Amino acid sequence: MRKIIFFILFVLSFNCLAQNLIPNPSFEQYTSCPSTPDQLSYCFPWHSFKETPDYCNTCSITPIITPPNAYNGFQYPHSGNAFVGFFTFVNNGPNNRELIGTPLLTSLITGQKYFISFFVNLGGATNPGSTIASNKTGVKFSTVSYSYLHPAPINNTAHFYSNNIITDTVKWTLIKGSFIADSAYSYIIIGNFFDDSLTDTINLSINNNQTAYYYIDDVCVSTDSLYCENWVGVNEQSVKKEEITIYPNPAYNNVSVSSKNGENIKHIVITDLTGRQVYSNNYGTGSIETEMNISFLQPGNYFVTITTSENIHTEKLVIVK
Repeated sequence: MRKIIFFILFVLSFNCLAQNLIPNPSFEQYTSCPSTPDQLSYCFPWHSFKETPDYCNTCSITPIITPPNAYNGFQYPHSGNAFVGFFTFVNNGPNNRELIGTPLLTSLITGQKYFISFFVNLGGATNPGSTIASNKTGVKFSTVSYSYLHPAPINNTAHFYSNNIITDTVKWTLIKGSFIADSAYSYIIIGNFFDDSLTDTINLSINNNQTAYYYIDDVCVSTDSLYCENWVGVNEQSVKKEEITIYPNPAYNNVSVSSKNGENIKHIVITDLTGRQVYSNNYGTGSIETEMNISFLQPGNYFVTITTSENIHTEKLVIVK
């Protein structure tokens, strides 16, 4: 009997360790459906730790915050029905940032190693000019809470951040890392904590370069590296292997479409967000790679439907000028 009790306690302890310390990690739970972009407080217990980050949820009836039609871009949630958007860089600053935060389910243990992961995607809208990509998006832990009226500082320190400039406006990009807690932190803050001089940027368009605006979804903090490595959202779905790639994306004049699984590309159709067909081409027997001239298309978001010898694939294409 003593062995059985010990085993049960061991299993329970293991399960407690292998958990996500982030409440509402996919932003699915809400107190009210958002009606304007800046209502992150409806996504309890997340709230603004600086400026006015945005809450997008399919339950909303406001077009610009109802995914996939989202503020500063076009994107489906990485999982579930919701995500959050925030600025990581604004070129009319200085050091203008938006930060999001929430209390942790339990305080961190000093000396314990923690693993962090979350998914981001660049908004990339040419209007209102969110065509800048930046680096330094990361995480800072805190023993105190912050708010719009009492914002967290931008003081060039973070417990973890990415030096990569995330430019993908189509696929969600996984950011992950780890750190050893040096205090019993009880809050997590996400954003860019570095000033303009220490933030690298890329302009994806020659016009309307104003902001770097990113979506974030599926945040994980755990003592178990495999838990955060494998946790990809509310539905615990596996990440789909890319079968068709479109490059570059965002694009200017030409794009290359390639099949990664050897299927021949036979037909390509491009439609705008209203469903209007703006391009169509048959490729006969087809090949695994082809190029398209899209210089005649206006800047914006489009759907590309690729018919191969085996399947039909739909991808998003962003055109900038």
